[in-house]
Amino acid sequence: MHLPSPFQGFQPSRRYGQHFLIDRKFRKRIVDYACLDKHDVVLEVGPGDGCLTSLLAENAGNVIAVEKDPRLAKLLNRKFVKQHKVKIIEGDVLKLQLPKFNKIVSNLPYYISSKFMLFLTKKTFEMAILTLQKEFVEKLIAKSGASNYGRITVVVQHKMEVKVLDQIPREFFYPRPKVDSAIVRLIPKSNPNKLFDEPLFEDLVRALFTQRRRKADKALAHFLRFKTGSLDKALINEVSPPSLRVCEMTVEEFEELSNRVSLTLGS
Repeated sequence: MHLPSPFQGFQPSRRYGQHFLIDRKFRKRIVDYACLDKHDVVLEVGPGDGCLTSLLAENAGNVIAVEKDPRLAKLLNRKFVKQHKVKIIEGDVLKLQLPKFNKIVSNLPYYISSKFMLFLTKKTFEMAILTLQKEFVEKLIAKSGASNYGRITVVVQHKMEVKVLDQIPREFFYPRPKVDSAIVRLIPKSNPNKLFDEPLFEDLVRALFTQRRRKADKALAHFLRFKTGSLDKALINEVSPPSLRVCEMTVEEFEELSNRVSLTLGS
C-alpha cells in the first residue's frame, strides 16, 4: 500500500478514526454519485490523504476540506498549495463556522457518524454522499420495530431521504477497519411533515428511546413529568399516545405525538 506524496511515512491515528480509502474505483464512484458540476461547492470532512479531494476538485467548483488532525492539515495544505479551488480548514467540523456549501461528499470518520448526522439535520444542502460504517447505515434505514431502529433513525428520516448506493469491503481501506462500509445518499425532504416545535421533537425522541421497550404512554409519562414537574394522567389521555412500544412507533407517529404534546403544553 502506497500513500501519495507528501503522505509517505504518515501513520494514521486511531484517535481520529483514520481509514484512508485507497481504491481508485470506489473513489471515482463516490464522486460520480454526487453528480457534481462547476457550480457546486463541496464540503469534505476528513479528507485524509487528499485523493478524494483531488477528484472532487476536478469535478466541482470549489472544495472545502475540513481536517481535525493538525498533522494531516499541514500535509494537505502542502499538497494543495497551488489548488485555489481547494480550501483546507483545520478544526472540528461540528464546532466551526463553515463557508457556504451545497453538497457534502466524505469518507466520514466512523467515530463522528452519529453527531454528524444530527449536525446535517440542521443544515441546508442539496445532497450528501457519505461513506459510513455498514452497521451504522443499517441504523439509518431501519424500520420501526427492528433492533437497530432508534433515535438517530427517527431524527434523520424525519428530515431526509436515505438511500444505500454501494458497499465497500474493508480491504479497500488503509489501515483496514474491522467492519465493511457503505456509500449512502442523503437528500433533504422537500416537504417534511410540519412540526410545531423541532427542539421538542428532538427532546421527545431522545427521551422516549431511553425506554425503547416500554409502552409509549409509560415512557411519555416520564417525559412529561420531567417537562412539567408533575404527572397529570388527564394530560396523557389528551395527548393520546399510540398503544405501542416506543421502538414500534413509526417516524410519522413520533411526529404526530410531538405535535400533540406541543399543542397540549402550549394550551
